[in-house]
Amino acid sequence: MSPRLQFCGPSRQRGAIGLMAALTFALALVFLLVVIDSGRLYLEKRNLQRVADMAALEAATRGGDCGVGTTALIYATASAQRNNFTVPGADRTLAVACGALTVGANNLRVFGVDPSKSEAIRVIASHGVPQSLVGGIGAMFGGVPANSTITLSATAVAGLPGPPVAQLTIRSTLVDVNLLNGFLSALAGASINLPVASWNGLLGADINLLKYMDQLAIDLQVT
Repeated sequence: MSPRLQFCGPSRQRGAIGLMAALTFALALVFLLVVIDSGRLYLEKRNLQRVADMAALEAATRGGDCGVGTTALIYATASAQRNNFTVPGADRTLAVACGALTVGANNLRVFGVDPSKSEAIRVIASHGVPQSLVGGIGAMFGGVPANSTITLSATAVAGLPGPPVAQLTIRSTLVDVNLLNGFLSALAGASINLPVASWNGLLGADINLLKYMDQLAIDLQVT
């Protein structure tokens, strides 16, 4: 038998297929480990963002400030602890700052730190977590150490509710209900019969635009 036929025999082909199967399995295992680690970090970051959001909202709605008593920090810490984020804790921090929100050149609100103001409150929650659950495998091939950690952080800003953009005032007025019912029935093409009590809240609407035009000018960039 020629040497060329020996290399093309069934035993040689089985060896090549076994090698390809082993490489495919190893590659699939690597992708699986990456998905596990990235999914774990995503869930950790999502939970951390929820903690920061709730802490900022509670500190702002309860009127917290950064002056005497630092009530903003107290309210934010209490909210974080209710959400199983204990501070101070192992690799856990909660930073609270007071300030105000301003509209920048790009029409986006920007938080500015000012301890003398409490128009808005910013909360930054940080948590150190293992960088990789399978770091030991990576360390065998010169990767990151098995006990390395990564610090995740989430930022949330909450402000006090501002004045209403538009205001609607309703007043009651006597009206011929039968006439209105007949008019609306003709428009709708169906029978409409509303009692007097239903019409009292719909009549005589006065609209006060307040700062609606100012906000419209900001959004449309007009003067």
